[in-house]
Amino acid sequence: MDSRLAAMMLDWEVCQLKADELKTRIEAEVLAIGKTQTVGNVRATYSAGRRAFDYTEGWRAHGYGTGVDIEKFKDVTYDYETAWEDEHEYPPGEEYQRIIYDYRAAVKAAGIVDTDIPCTQSPPSVNLKLLA
Repeated sequence: MDSRLAAMMLDWEVCQLKADELKTRIEAEVLAIGKTQTVGNVRATYSAGRRAFDYTEGWRAHGYGTGVDIEKFKDVTYDYETAWEDEHEYPPGEEYQRIIYDYRAAVKAAGIVDTDIPCTQSPPSVNLKLLA
């Protein structure tokens, strides 16, 4: 290997390690600020984290007394492939039936507000990138 190439590769390694360390420090600062920062062509995008609502639990806790009929949000599907493989049965019997309720739609129809629905939130994060 050419010694000039080896020297360039070693320089690149040192620069990359410094850049990674600087990136980590910038991300920590932006997390502390809690707001997206843009300087020149560098943007550090802050994300507070995604919230995930448990609509099933929200319905169970608040929905039954609202007068909204949960059966309106029921969807029945069948596992046709398994029924055919198991028993060559068509249409499939009830044992191949799958019932799914759209609890999100039911909660919205009942007027249950987000603050009454249990939720989890992922930790905040920062994404650093060059704009140009």
